[in-house]
Order: sequence, then structure tokens, then C-alpha cells
Amino acid sequence: MTLADSTDSGPALLDEHRNSPGLMLALLGHEAMRRLRDAHTANRLTPRQFHILGLLRDRGPLAQTDLAAETDTAASVLVTQLNPLEAEELVTRTRDPRDRRRHLVVLTEAGERRLRAAAAAQREVEDDLFRSLTDTQRSQLTQLFVLVREDLTDGNEHYGTPTSPGRKTP
Repeated sequence: MTLADSTDSGPALLDEHRNSPGLMLALLGHEAMRRLRDAHTANRLTPRQFHILGLLRDRGPLAQTDLAAETDTAASVLVTQLNPLEAEELVTRTRDPRDRRRHLVVLTEAGERRLRAAAAAQREVEDDLFRSLTDTQRSQLTQLFVLVREDLTDGNEHYGTPTSPGRKTP
């Protein structure tokens, strides 16, 4: 059997799977990540740094060890994320007055401003990505993504990918 014979007997494999949800999600996710990364880097942040600043804004000062756990990041990797943020005075690291062995990471006013600008850029990207959807359709899509994420992560919203710790296994 030749390659030509296999395509004559039915639709090509890619045509058959072009609308499979998993493949579409992977391809669209790649494009969405590229655009979101561009929005963050235009504001001089990596997506991880955006996440770190967002956590600090939402939760207040966090111990460096707690921040590493929240972001599922090794302590040594977290330091490489925090160093440039601290150099640009977007965060500060100070000793925890209750436990001098720990360092608290605190969002500064400059960090808050940078985060707001990056968040606005992210909203613009998302609006562009989903411009063909009505508000109702966009809400439905979000609900479906939440269901898939909850299933893949056992309901832990901090784990964003199937390879994250705590993933449900079949």
C-alpha cells in the first residue's frame, strides 16, 4: 500500500483530526502563549514574574519559601526571577520580623504600577484572541476550560498544566 492509496481510502489524517479539541487546544494555546508573553515582555516582565507580582498583590507579602511553593518553583529558580524584580525596585526582600531566618517578598508601588500595565496589556490580548466570540460564548468557553483544568488538576487552580504536581492520572 502506498501513501497515495492511504489518502484515497478516506480523509487524510490531519483533515480527520483538524477539529479535534486536543489538537486545537495545543495549537491555539501555543499562539495564545506567544501573544501573552509578548504583552508581558512589552512591560518588561516574564509570564512567571507577572504571576509572582500578581500573587504578591493579591495575598500581600509572602515568605520567599511560601512564594516558591505557591508558584511551584524551586527556590533557586525563584531567586533568578526575584533578582531582576528587586533590581528594578518592583519588589523588596526583607527579613521576617517574626522569624529572622525567613525573607519576606513585598510588592512595591512601582511593582504595582508595572503589574497593572501588564494586566491591561494581557486583557487587550485576550480581547483580541476572543474577538469573534460573544460575551456569552466567551463565558461558556471559560467555564469549559475551568472544568478541564479542575479535572486535570484535582481542583487545584494553582496547577495550570497536566504535568503539574497533583495531576489526576487515568
